[in-house]
Amino acid sequence: MTYLVSDIGGTNTRLALADEGGVKAETVFRARNDNFASFEAVLAEYLTQHDAGDVDGICVAIAGPVQGTSGRLTNRDWTLKAASFGAQCGAARASIINDLTALGFALSRNTPEHLYGALDGPKNGQALVVGMGTGFNVSPTKRSLAGATVAMEAELGHAELPYSVALMLRDDLGDRAAEFQTFEDVFCGPGLERLHTVISGQVLGGAEIMKAFESGDAAAQRTVRLYARALGQLTRTMMHQYMPRDGIAFAGSASRGVLGSAAFAEFVAELTADGVGIVDAKSFPIGVITDDAAALEGCRQYLVQTS
Repeated sequence: MTYLVSDIGGTNTRLALADEGGVKAETVFRARNDNFASFEAVLAEYLTQHDAGDVDGICVAIAGPVQGTSGRLTNRDWTLKAASFGAQCGAARASIINDLTALGFALSRNTPEHLYGALDGPKNGQALVVGMGTGFNVSPTKRSLAGATVAMEAELGHAELPYSVALMLRDDLGDRAAEFQTFEDVFCGPGLERLHTVISGQVLGGAEIMKAFESGDAAAQRTVRLYARALGQLTRTMMHQYMPRDGIAFAGSASRGVLGSAAFAEFVAELTADGVGIVDAKSFPIGVITDDAAALEGCRQYLVQTS
């Protein structure tokens, strides 16, 4: 079987060939979306550079809502139809899934880097992928007794913030907290940048904020530590919502930057603080997905499992 897999984010698109053994690393292609008018244009460029041969299936993961066999990117004016890109590469079958759903499927072969929590605690086959890059979303997953993965679609980024998180922001930011209404307003790369602008009046990119944080800049310290505390509170809320006893896997540059910094202690302190709820946060393993090609593997897993 020959598969063509793709992961379309808000900024970049990746494509690769795969088979039943895995994604073929030497065929991975990365394109900057600003350089192309559509996904079909990216796919055409890929097919001119790689001999795909007879494609048995293509699966495309997108950073946006999916409705059946079509979907659109949340942060870019691209609409995709499975029939269109399937015909373009001559695939016998074509599928489109959400990018967080793809990461959910990837968990069966992609082990997150462990950060916190018991690895030997009680398990229930349920896990949660939390994506924090250009946008925010989650994918709850469930492993069946037969070993199959069910990865559910969601668009949590556009839901209203939990009261506990909104209250924390209001206590720190005052009236300016009203600028942060949804999950995606805060818990993504642009959200970190907006938070820093509210706190400091400066417009900096996420990498610049983290660099300033590491150098001891007071405004960046306040921004990142507040962000980490809010993320800790949110994570405790999601533990109750989804009961992911097999683990929470964070993905995306915003989560890797904050959780990989000295502000991680703030995250843990808020996660484990006394408060409303019945779960023991320490019993849930928490990690980060560091493999940038994980969504490609998830698309491959989807094709294999649904064949």
